[in-house]
Amino acid sequence: MTVQGPAGHGRPGGALFVFCLGMLTAFGPLCTDIYLPALPEVARGFGCEAALAQLSLTTSFLGLALGQLLVGPISDALGRRLPLFCSLAAFSLSSLMCALSGSVWSFIAWRLVQGLAGAGGIVLARAIACDLFRGSDLTRFMALLMTVNSVAPILGPILGSLIVTFLPWQAIFIFLCAFGALLIALSALTIPETAPLTHGRARVLPAVAGMFRELTNLRFLTLALAMSCVMGPFFGYLAASPFIFQSIYGFSELGYSLTFAGFTVLLSLLGLISGRLSHRVGDARLVRLSLSVMLLGALCMLAVALVVPASPVFVIIALALFIPFNGSTQSPGFGLVMGAVAGGMGAASGIFGVMHFITGALCSPLVGLMGDHSMIPLAVIMLAGAILALLFLKIGLGLRPRGRT
Repeated sequence: MTVQGPAGHGRPGGALFVFCLGMLTAFGPLCTDIYLPALPEVARGFGCEAALAQLSLTTSFLGLALGQLLVGPISDALGRRLPLFCSLAAFSLSSLMCALSGSVWSFIAWRLVQGLAGAGGIVLARAIACDLFRGSDLTRFMALLMTVNSVAPILGPILGSLIVTFLPWQAIFIFLCAFGALLIALSALTIPETAPLTHGRARVLPAVAGMFRELTNLRFLTLALAMSCVMGPFFGYLAASPFIFQSIYGFSELGYSLTFAGFTVLLSLLGLISGRLSHRVGDARLVRLSLSVMLLGALCMLAVALVVPASPVFVIIALALFIPFNGSTQSPGFGLVMGAVAGGMGAASGIFGVMHFITGALCSPLVGLMGDHSMIPLAVIMLAGAILALLFLKIGLGLRPRGRT
């Protein structure tokens, strides 16, 4: 990969740099997945209804979405390192305050702050990647980050379960506090300032205005919509998969966890393969081929949902044609989206991330519309997502790129 970083900056590289950025992009699953096994304990600990404990999950998602819009343009104006260190410090502090909260309402408030701070890691890791790489090099690098990132959804619930088995639920947030502090140290050692030197410093308002101008960039928005359309069904799968495998097909918790892990490993593998193929095949063709396979998988899933065969083999095959191919869609797709950016990479990365969270938030509740024994809502969402993604991709690639400002 050829580094395209601005002249005069250090050129980062090596496994530690990739690991650090990969962990920064994993703040979403870290804020949610590791905490899920503790939800019943949190409700009991505060003596509140389960719905209030679940509200802390919702506020964390809200913070993760809104924070990306805030941190992105700020980093375009002030550079990447200062907002990154501030975000990580705020993440560690808010995690500690979550552990020390004396009421459920203060806990919910600090979870919002934790989400806002964690969003900084997500958006800045992507912005740093865009500062350093372009085209197929960016695709390959994002595939590496996805490989590191994919470990979090697998290990998060397992680690959370182990912690609450032997320690109070507050220990989860002590762990997150320490994790944030570790990332501060790693970032200081491995991540240089990568924002272009031509960008003015301490001019946040113009950078925010630039973000709103990016919302009129039709090629960028349309391609970002294409990638978001298949992320919605992915979030839906996360919400529906426990009920499909455990309620409908009677998988044990271990059996479900192994199946979930298998899909995640395949997703990472296809992401790595797409990075290798990007130079020879091209990002647009890779995305189009991946989406075509996902459309086939969605059609198979609809057939399975309507028939409900006795064997789980058919639903596994249908999902295997859809879920793992998010890996070979998102890595080259991110390169296509960021190649259409006309302004600051940080602001564009924030917009891209929020679109993912919005589609995920819309799709996740829909998979339960027909009860926990029906796969039809998920199948319909998968089919609609694949069709819309192909449509937006075709439209976006046909639009003229806007000149960079």
